[in-house]
Amino acid sequence: MRELIARPGAAGARCARGAAFARHLLAALLAVPALAACAHAQVLAMVTPTQASITVKPGEAAERDVMVSNLGAVPVRVRVRLSDWTLSERGEIGLAPLGSTAGTLEHTLSFSPTEFPLAPGQSRHIRVGGSLDNNGRATRWGMLLCEVRSSAAAASEIGPRAATELGTSVFLSRIPAEEVRAEITGMTVRALGGDSIAITARVRNTGLRHLVISGEAALADSAGARLGGGTMSSGLILPGATRYFDWVGTAARAPGACLATATLDGGEPELLVGETGFVWRTAGTPAPASGPTSAR
Repeated sequence: MRELIARPGAAGARCARGAAFARHLLAALLAVPALAACAHAQVLAMVTPTQASITVKPGEAAERDVMVSNLGAVPVRVRVRLSDWTLSERGEIGLAPLGSTAGTLEHTLSFSPTEFPLAPGQSRHIRVGGSLDNNGRATRWGMLLCEVRSSAAAASEIGPRAATELGTSVFLSRIPAEEVRAEITGMTVRALGGDSIAITARVRNTGLRHLVISGEAALADSAGARLGGGTMSSGLILPGATRYFDWVGTAARAPGACLATATLDGGEPELLVGETGFVWRTAGTPAPASGPTSAR
């Protein structure tokens, strides 16, 4: 069985399409809606952007604008608050009380106004500002949540007016975007029955700034002929954290040892490449795909 090999790819092989997809993914990753409609309260609203990264020099402040738009036909009132959030190795996201996580934006981020009305068709900017000193975490993150509630009750409405909450994920960092670092720390290949397999890469963010991973997986036979592969799941990795990324699909069967490869773009000048061996078994069970990680 060939051991796992993690190595950088050629700088020229970075794909602009993959980088653009990664940026789009980061905006969509945090599953608080950017556009929401509530027919009962006649609320239709949107927040832009859905993700804001603020990079600061130590001791200096920087600002970004977030815009809330009332796309509906009734007036609304917007209330703004900040929340912590968490992200698991499998990509599950959860909101948490402000100040409850190690990466909280509490005491480092401010925003204004905190409450305002919007007439139909009207938009308004929220000014978001933050600063970091040389102490503590180099990158912090949170969610700017905007509760949008109808100011006009429907004739048949009973009880509290329905509201929707829109979110913008905010990152505040003193680390430049070009200084992201990541490594592939493990790979597995699993036979799922028939010709279906799953290729999984475990990636660690070894830097001090958040990053997004996107990429491709492939399976080849001992002669290098492609047997299958495709686009892997993509997503955000917080500083110091790890994530699993998968490709699940069908691949042609081949006798003997095969090679599974994951080629990942994390925003560094060179791609990350991980490799591990795999053998199709008659019963559909793969040979163990494990071994020490090395770099070359």
